[in-house]
Amino acid sequence: MLHADAKIHPTIKRCLKHLQILGADHKTRQIVYMYMETLVREVSLAQYTVITETTSDFGKNQNKN
Repeated sequence: MLHADAKIHPTIKRCLKHLQILGADHKTRQIVYMYMETLVREVSLAQYTVITETTSDFGKNQNKN
């Protein structure tokens, strides 16, 4: 499931730790990890898209002047 050298978002680490404390089985922890990792990627992509669009709009406005 997880590699020892893989970078894991701190919130995901905390969540997995809590699942372990609660006694969740390996398969449940794996499913939760998968969904949380997907959310992290989607948020990162959305932030990148907003930054890219803002930068692109800024360039367009500079050319109008």
